[in-house]
Amino acid sequence: MKLRSQLPVAALLSAASVYASGQSSIVQAPVVSVTPVYETVTERIPHEICREERVRVVERGRRSFTPTVVGAVLGGTVAGVLGNNSRRRDVITGAGAILGASIGHDVGRNRRAGDSYYVTENVCNTEYELRDRERLNGYRVSYRYAGDIYKTFSATDPGETIAVRVSVEPLS
Repeated sequence: MKLRSQLPVAALLSAASVYASGQSSIVQAPVVSVTPVYETVTERIPHEICREERVRVVERGRRSFTPTVVGAVLGGTVAGVLGNNSRRRDVITGAGAILGASIGHDVGRNRRAGDSYYVTENVCNTEYELRDRERLNGYRVSYRYAGDIYKTFSATDPGETIAVRVSVEPLS
């Protein structure tokens, strides 16, 4: 709290002239004290926290026709050798190729379904720290007018004097 020096009586005399004229006017009243008013403001400050995490990766959707093709070739070859002395060798070879392709497809699918491996990934999350700070909200001002002390709130420090509107109304 700051105590302000008293202004000369001239300011009070100018206020008295308002009473005599019967009008409204603005006068400068001497400030007696000024007290800053603060409020506490809480801020959320984000920061990122990262950690390494081991993650299992399972292969899915990977399509390879190699096991099917290899199965068809092997099946056809084996059936062709077994049906070498038969007059239906072409039918036996074709059936062996189809059966080999089917077996190769199943083997490839079962092998892929179990394929997995581990990788290390950087996993990050945003966390918030709460921090309080003081913010100037304005000033509580005490001023003197016509021998009395009055109080008001001001957004800015008024200095040595504060503007006051004075009006006089007749009682009749």
